[in-house]
Amino acid sequence: MTRASGTGKASGASPSARAETGTTPDLLPSLEQRLLAIPDDKFLEVVRLLERVNDHPDVRQTFDSIRPRLVQMRPGRRPTLKRVLCMPFEDALEGVGGGDVPLSRIERRVIAPLWGIVEERADRHQLDQLDRMVQEVAPGDHNGLLNIGRRLWPLAAQTLRAAMDDDRSRQALWRHLHGDEGLQRQVIDAAAYLDIGLSIEALKSDLSPKPVPELEDRHIAAIEQAAQAVARQSLAGVYPLLLVAAARLATPADLLRVLNDLDLGKARRDQPVLFAQLSGLVVSNLEARSARLDDRASAGERTVVKPADAMATAERLIASVTTTSTVMDALHEPLYRDRLAAVTSAVGAMVAESVLDTAPQGILSAIPAPTPDRAPEVDETAQIAAEDHARALRRCDRLADTLGLRQQVNDTIKRMGQGVEQRAQALLQDYPQRLEDAAATDAAELNLFYSLRLLELLAGSAKADPLRLAILSAIGESPEPE
Repeated sequence: MTRASGTGKASGASPSARAETGTTPDLLPSLEQRLLAIPDDKFLEVVRLLERVNDHPDVRQTFDSIRPRLVQMRPGRRPTLKRVLCMPFEDALEGVGGGDVPLSRIERRVIAPLWGIVEERADRHQLDQLDRMVQEVAPGDHNGLLNIGRRLWPLAAQTLRAAMDDDRSRQALWRHLHGDEGLQRQVIDAAAYLDIGLSIEALKSDLSPKPVPELEDRHIAAIEQAAQAVARQSLAGVYPLLLVAAARLATPADLLRVLNDLDLGKARRDQPVLFAQLSGLVVSNLEARSARLDDRASAGERTVVKPADAMATAERLIASVTTTSTVMDALHEPLYRDRLAAVTSAVGAMVAESVLDTAPQGILSAIPAPTPDRAPEVDETAQIAAEDHARALRRCDRLADTLGLRQQVNDTIKRMGQGVEQRAQALLQDYPQRLEDAAATDAAELNLFYSLRLLELLAGSAKADPLRLAILSAIGESPEPE
């Protein structure tokens, strides 16, 4: 059995493994686009085959290109030692496909050199044993992976630290990391997570599924107990444990709100330092997430962000900003006030461009202007998108004061309501011309009721009621009695 299945180097991919994939790594770059286009069942079959030689550089590049589809499908992937190694710090790994920036960022490019160090310097007999064990674990068998992790994680942490402490080993480490000091710091961070791998996995189980929408008493108790247990093992391990806890919350700043009330056992004396470290990281994370919004804008991508997605991002960020500001104000920590205000400003700019500025095209264009010489058409897709945009606009109304957009939001909602009414009136005037053709009548009526739906979403039922009565009168139906 080859080491390529879980622990082999790039050169360790055997000819038999390559033959099983039905191709060679040299052909993979030309196949990447085809892998994104084939049906799901065929796609997963190819993924299973590629996993057998997944340490080849071209195979890794292929997985990078198809990772967004893998994230979307979430197939039960074959366990490998490398994947088990990453479990304790997976919540700190950078996102895929433009997702939110994790609280404590470890780049995915550090995984390959990190694993190379472990493979090169750890006890070969132990690695071979663990490799045989992981090949017997079925996808989704979390307990099986934990049994391997309880041996692999301390072995890996010890190996990484030895590589960093010994002068000769440090040169080999530097070679693996290509002289990148940033990656070296991330290896040190990864070792800290690996030291407390079992405690992290237990806490993740208590804080699942991710993200936890609200920090409840049972979650606080689980964090407290885990921190006490880790503190008995190593005071240095409490901070990475708290990072994992914060990373699993929908609003990481919620942990700041309760941190000073937690009983951290032997780490209680370090509580002020832990709070300072965590609060600084929360604010820096908010800045990084808002900077990503600016990056999209400079790349011309902001206009393609769906309004509903923009509002979901805005609500998450503002919830974190609000909680963080409350904690800082209560503790008289003005240091981060300007930085948090800058985050709020960036969110406001994103909302303005993604939700407000695009509203005329996103909402009004869904109501077709009547064309005398052509039968009316119904665009279901445009209507669904317009309704989603109208809902996003109403959600924006709830954040308008916080974002400093009150006047702009009010004006946009008013203009959209007036625009929908005007277009609906044009459809009402055109409706009698469509009565001679049944299909045209049905389409005209559907467009009228779609415009009514948009007005209800934008202005409420009371404002839309006159239009509803006018439509019912036009089509010859009586309103339902009160």
